[in-house]
Amino acid sequence: MALPPAQPVKITAKRIGLSAFVEAVGIAEDGSIAIPADAAHAGWYTGSVTPGERGNAILAGHLDSTSGPAAFYGLGALREGDRIAVQRRDGRDAVFTVTAMSVYAKDAFPSQAVYGPTPEPQLTLITCADWDEDSRTYRANLVITAHPPPAPG
Repeated sequence: MALPPAQPVKITAKRIGLSAFVEAVGIAEDGSIAIPADAAHAGWYTGSVTPGERGNAILAGHLDSTSGPAAFYGLGALREGDRIAVQRRDGRDAVFTVTAMSVYAKDAFPSQAVYGPTPEPQLTLITCADWDEDSRTYRANLVITAHPPPAPG
């Protein structure tokens, strides 16, 4: 069942030790979704629905920073069926289970498939992947897709 709109404030995934505050982000100068200024925070893209609403809620975050691991450092250790919870400003938690994990090259990123609307609540998490030591940049993005668990009964 979908929840009404309410800004996300924190994301947790106990199995991987993820616990990060969430800040609102928009579009960066290069046209991509902006990443939070604080590497310890996740960024909720304000052009998407809030987590738990009907539609695709998008959160992006840093994998690492010059000072070490960042908010989404452990995302690659998630597995299908793992639980993710997003605390919302209205006091309710939007709970999801991981349903898919994909790595896409930055030059072949399927924007419509990743960012597109969905008929039911969905959580999409995005971070960097595939470090290139020579160019000192990431070549790919890790995309985690999660959906609310089935209702009991």
